[in-house]
Amino acid sequence: MASKWRWLAVLLGGSWLGYRWATQVVTPAVPLSSHRSDTEYTAVPTLFIPGWGGNAWTYNGLLRWLVRRGYGHKVLTVTVSRTGVLHFTGTWTDQATNPLIQVLFTHSFTTDYQQQIRWITEILRQLKQRYGMTSYNVVAHSWGGSTAIGSLVLHGAGADLPQPNRLILLGTPIDESQPTRPVDEAFEQLRAHRDNLQVMGPLTIYNVYGTLLGRQTDGSVPVTQVQALRQVVVGSPVTYREHHVSGVSHGQLHASPAMWRLIAQLLWSPGELTSH
Repeated sequence: MASKWRWLAVLLGGSWLGYRWATQVVTPAVPLSSHRSDTEYTAVPTLFIPGWGGNAWTYNGLLRWLVRRGYGHKVLTVTVSRTGVLHFTGTWTDQATNPLIQVLFTHSFTTDYQQQIRWITEILRQLKQRYGMTSYNVVAHSWGGSTAIGSLVLHGAGADLPQPNRLILLGTPIDESQPTRPVDEAFEQLRAHRDNLQVMGPLTIYNVYGTLLGRQTDGSVPVTQVQALRQVVVGSPVTYREHHVSGVSHGQLHASPAMWRLIAQLLWSPGELTSH
């Protein structure tokens, strides 16, 4: 019996290690082999930031789809260790080919996203120092979007950081207050520092959220938590757009081909997309 339990422990441990390895395998960096007539191409890179519990699978499908369809191509992976050490993999070329950067947190099961704010801010700082990056886009899901907004509002005005160009938030909770916790300190901190947005250059934020049939939630994040971003950007020079996508769950916001098409349009469409 003891031998049976020992083999079960080995099997479960091996399965867990296999899963951990598989979810850390990122899509490779590849050149852009084709171009589209309906897409703008620039040298501004786009960072893809996963949310709570996110891993390489969060964006692998989207990144492969973008290069196959000729929208852009991956150039770098930035892996953040459990202790916040940054590892850069890939080659940076400052060319107008819509370069894509995949961010991966080794430890993503955290109690909040405050340390991710520090990590993302340091990634941006290093990208400017190492590669001369002056502006950037972001695609971020769930707490990844909360992290991106936190970095933007609290630190984005720093001269040592590149300037944001377009932010696409997917099912991002901004104000997570609830009856048992009437004050969300992270949200109040955003409101207290929102004047920092006044000194930034042109910036567009697309706040994308889904709802399930007959419900004001995507199954994980209520619409009210997403729309609280209005209180942060109001009165600022930020161009703010909300996009409601009905029938889309929280996970589908980053995994659905229909969403991939919307993300590509929001990032690189020559025309202005209206909110809905």
